[in-house]
Amino acid sequence: MSQGWEPDPYIVALTGAGILIALVAWLPLALSRRPISLPIVCLLIGGLIFSSGTLSIDPSPQAHLYITERLTEFVVIVALMGAGLKIDRAFSFKEWRLAWRLLLVTMPVTIAAIMLVGISVLGLTAVSALLLAASLAPTDPVLAADIQVAGPLEGGEDTARFALTSEAGLNDGFAFPLVHLAIVLSLSASTGQPWLTDWLTYNVLWETIAGVGCGWLIGRVFGWLTFRMPGDTLARTGDGLVAIAATFVSYGVSEMLHCYGFFAVFVTALTLRARPIATMTSSETCTTSPSRSSGSQ
Repeated sequence: MSQGWEPDPYIVALTGAGILIALVAWLPLALSRRPISLPIVCLLIGGLIFSSGTLSIDPSPQAHLYITERLTEFVVIVALMGAGLKIDRAFSFKEWRLAWRLLLVTMPVTIAAIMLVGISVLGLTAVSALLLAASLAPTDPVLAADIQVAGPLEGGEDTARFALTSEAGLNDGFAFPLVHLAIVLSLSASTGQPWLTDWLTYNVLWETIAGVGCGWLIGRVFGWLTFRMPGDTLARTGDGLVAIAATFVSYGVSEMLHCYGFFAVFVTALTLRARPIATMTSSETCTTSPSRSSGSQ
């Protein structure tokens, strides 16, 4: 081996990706009974690698703003799809009342508290404090994965876990209008243009309603193709591939329509998950109905 030999960056990246995939597959099982999660382990490994000085890449997000934004975006939408697919409880305003309390009461109170800390302790302006609070208040669907419900039909969907999972899936969408409020307030302060009407009609109403509608429609389409298409062919291709496809299509279409993609992805997951739930419910009804009718006779 010649001196100064350096491996091909592509080979290094490929090896690292393989190790990371293996960690994703094995570590959750090894850490299931320990107070530590997979994201924390990955952060520690990344810190050790870059602190060793063996890589010349600058790991600072400030040095790679676009890549950082897209990578974090990708991780969040995949986590949102996973959270939505794990929920066995069918959507209804009554059954999801705990999620609405967390979203409409707890999150605004948290935002107000963070704003107060930002103004009084950090010395931020009200607009900067609002932007900080709207960014920090939502529960992270990635880091909160260990306290969410179990997988589909695996049980473990107690009240606390269901509330945290459903709230983690929806709170990013509910926080976005407040993020945009801070942005439009900042722009209005510099330009003097009115902001209230545009913010209410576009950032609040259109982006929210269109995001939910887009997610529902794409979830219905993918649900039909997966579970109702003649021959049931797509269901045999593997739910993982279908879920990834639904994630990308839902987020891509919603972003092209200029609405909240995080809302769309989570609603797509719920709608896609509702199809097998409805199918199972109808089959159970058909199975039990003969015995009921014979008993009544």
